[in-house]
Amino acid sequence: MMNPNKFEYFEVTADIGVKVWGNSLNEIFENAAIAVTSLMINPLKIEKKIIKELYIEGNDISSLLINWITELLIIRDSEGILFSDFKVKVLKNEKSLIAKNYGDHFIGANLEMDIKAITYSMFKLEKQNEYYYSQFILDI
Repeated sequence: MMNPNKFEYFEVTADIGVKVWGNSLNEIFENAAIAVTSLMINPLKIEKKIIKELYIEGNDISSLLINWITELLIIRDSEGILFSDFKVKVLKNEKSLIAKNYGDHFIGANLEMDIKAITYSMFKLEKQNEYYYSQFILDI
């Protein structure tokens, strides 16, 4: 049975673990993004003033999720933008996605946590009966 929460955190020495659930691959990617954002700032504080479309590729579905979160962290660092809403479509080959992201500049906002990167440590992405599950570690 799927956890009724969309995500939760677990303790890892000097890092933070994230568990994510979703009814589809698209939802797993959306929930992973909101979980990462939620560690930095309450997503409700991010207005939807900026719409940014992204095309992300990976070698497989696992690297696609890693690349997705990595790109969101790069945009945070290079453009000063955080997103609070994500509409993701994983393409049929499961090696690429297109996403429409809604957010705003966060310059001046104090981030609750500085996330440096997502890692492959303890990484999982799997279908469990009628839902999908992923877990990953964030370097903080």
